[in-house]
Amino acid sequence: MTDTPTAASDTSGEAPAESSAGCATDPHDPHDHTGHDHPPTGADLVQGLVRALSVVALVIPALAVVIMLAVLPMAPTSPLVLLLGIGLGAAHLASLVLTSMFVSRTRRQLAVNPGLLAVRSAVEEVLRVAAVLLALLMWPLDARAELGVWIGAGTALVWMTLATAQTVATRRGLARPSAWATDTVATLLDQRVNPRSTALMRVLDVIGTAAFQIGATVLVILSPVLVIGTAVLSIGSGLSTLVLQRRELAARTASPWAFVPLGVGLLTLALAILGIASV
Repeated sequence: MTDTPTAASDTSGEAPAESSAGCATDPHDPHDHTGHDHPPTGADLVQGLVRALSVVALVIPALAVVIMLAVLPMAPTSPLVLLLGIGLGAAHLASLVLTSMFVSRTRRQLAVNPGLLAVRSAVEEVLRVAAVLLALLMWPLDARAELGVWIGAGTALVWMTLATAQTVATRRGLARPSAWATDTVATLLDQRVNPRSTALMRVLDVIGTAAFQIGATVLVILSPVLVIGTAVLSIGSGLSTLVLQRRELAARTASPWAFVPLGVGLLTLALAILGIASV
């Protein structure tokens, strides 16, 4: 009984190798390869990422419109409140840019330093306090909750605009042949990154950021002392990002740390809603 398989292997020993190769390269292969698990090619990954990022680039602006429609019933007496929020968001971005420039000119290891993250979060919250105090001086007759919601919405719009711009830039970079695109696709293939999961986590991060900006601003304008709490929440969200950066790309979407920014944002927004209800 052991002689039959041996004989078969002598007469057709090259067939399995040819079949396997044909399965990967020959579209006219007559053999049935149903059930074979083929890893995606570079072209497949690029197509999936471009498609997913295109959807994300449409979803984020749609979320911004939804936010503005949601806060419309709480509109203050002046539209300049929204501009103040946009100015606060621009100041936050300036803080981020300055921090990045400092890291690039000193040591890149500082980019994952919790101390630098804490300093940047503290600066952002100090800027938030300054913005809400300015709003209270400029519009003393408006309700604090309305001012906080619209300043926070303006700040959230800035971050959402940045996220949209980054998404579009990444999509275009992947679609165009370049050394950066080749290296990026090779890394993503090696770590088996799922385009859909990556796009979903991007949207969830944006939602968490927008919720935090609105919630934190409302809490601070209701009671400036709460800036300590919003700073702690901001640092906690940033630390989760640092933890994720030390893990492989494929493991990030499945890690509970990936959902911390969303959880922090929703928690902050929920506390703000409770604060508004208790006023």
